[in-house]
Amino acid sequence: MRKYITALNLVFAVEIAMVILTSLGFIPREAVLFSTGLLIFYMIFSPVEDSLWLVVASIPLFVALPITENFDSMANWRILIAVLFLCLFFKKGISVSLIKDEKGRWRIQENIKHYLVEYLTWFFLLIAAFSILAADYKISAIKELLFLINIFLMFFVIRNLVKDKQTIIKIWQAAAVGAIVVIFVSLIQFVAVLFIQLFVFWQFWAEKVISVFYGQNLAYLLSYSNTWFAYYAVNPPTFRLFSVFPDSHSFAMFSILAIPIFLGLALFFERSRRKRIFYWLMAGLALWGIVFSGSRGAWLSIVPAAAITLCLFAKQIDRPLVKKALVSFFIFIFLFLASSFYPPLLYKFQSWQGSNASTTFSFFERARSISDADELSNKGRLEIWRTSLKSIITHPILGVGLGNYVTVLDENISAAKKGASAHNLYLDFASEIGIVGVLVLIAIFVEIFYCSWLVFRRCQESYFKFFGLLFSLCFLWVAGYSFFDVVLLNDKVLLFFMVELALLYGVRTLMEKKPALG
Repeated sequence: MRKYITALNLVFAVEIAMVILTSLGFIPREAVLFSTGLLIFYMIFSPVEDSLWLVVASIPLFVALPITENFDSMANWRILIAVLFLCLFFKKGISVSLIKDEKGRWRIQENIKHYLVEYLTWFFLLIAAFSILAADYKISAIKELLFLINIFLMFFVIRNLVKDKQTIIKIWQAAAVGAIVVIFVSLIQFVAVLFIQLFVFWQFWAEKVISVFYGQNLAYLLSYSNTWFAYYAVNPPTFRLFSVFPDSHSFAMFSILAIPIFLGLALFFERSRRKRIFYWLMAGLALWGIVFSGSRGAWLSIVPAAAITLCLFAKQIDRPLVKKALVSFFIFIFLFLASSFYPPLLYKFQSWQGSNASTTFSFFERARSISDADELSNKGRLEIWRTSLKSIITHPILGVGLGNYVTVLDENISAAKKGASAHNLYLDFASEIGIVGVLVLIAIFVEIFYCSWLVFRRCQESYFKFFGLLFSLCFLWVAGYSFFDVVLLNDKVLLFFMVELALLYGVRTLMEKKPALG
């Protein structure tokens, strides 16, 4: 027991306690300023590796800082990642070639290898910076650029610190802790709405919880407009899980990204029956979260990933590992079929049986609406896509400016706070930074998929190999999902993605340096 009572665990526990107490309204929001200060203090005086673990595990716990009444939406992760980068710089040393050697000399020639994804990312950011020239709202464009650079620092820090297998596993487990927090909150939501009327839950979560995580402005917006419920023609609404996120789509995307983390660790701890079962259970709950997020884009975009898995299995390519991946898709299908029990359960607990609600419908009704062009959401999305294409034709070089998608819809910049987007990541960036920018983005995605496939095919460590396979399949899932939404740009989702991506390239680095891994 004593081995768990460490400074790192105590600071993390204080952070969790502060988030819970402020979210429930027991203490004022200003308390998160204290917890953020405590995190910074710990990071300054602790090993960089421990600070990195703390930041990665805290991704779902990041909150908005109530600096002033009119400025209370700046996420504390922006400061924490900057501090983490500075800690790396002053404690480890960074040069043009990323890092110093063991004797403290700058490694100008014999540097850690840069991969194509890094060059492409900096090129993408450069194009995004040039697009500011075309922006009507330049402050918004600069903010968006700083947001992307700030998040990319996470990838940079992890790539610098990955020196051996143990470091990768430590960061991997920190990511799993964060994902477990997300799942735990979703379970609380699922149980809570069985006993609390949906409107009461809605107002409580918007007023109390969202204000802590994202600030008062978004809390007010979500108090009357959100994606937390699925609506039907003749039946009462059903609840859609969204956990610590402002919308159910971000939760679905995060859950997809959590699957490689959980199943990779399940294989790493294969000799420990308890840990293996635990991580398989967490992966199953992540799939459950995708089903009960009610996100039709997530349901539809699983098809390419499942099809490739079936092809790999049929062609006898690493059949034991592919079989494990295939099991996860079967779990998803089973959970989707089992979702038919959810509405009757919800209605029974909330005493809605006296209504005219059907006891046989489920998310199938929502799934069927995917192909309905007259359905309100689909109709609106198709119209936005058409408008985006017209804008791309009109502004093909620099677009309308990064973070300026509202001008495509001919709306005021205030609409950006309401989530104005193309509902398609590729169209969104093509509209904002031009055709060259989105082509570079696609090249980045291709390079990422290639890296994950390379790890799967060449790595000899079974758990890293399995992680490469799962990441390639789930990344294909994410890339497909991005045709229907832009939630990869949610700050917590993108941070988690950067951590996972850095782990992938960390494995590749070790694989190329040590033949035993490759």
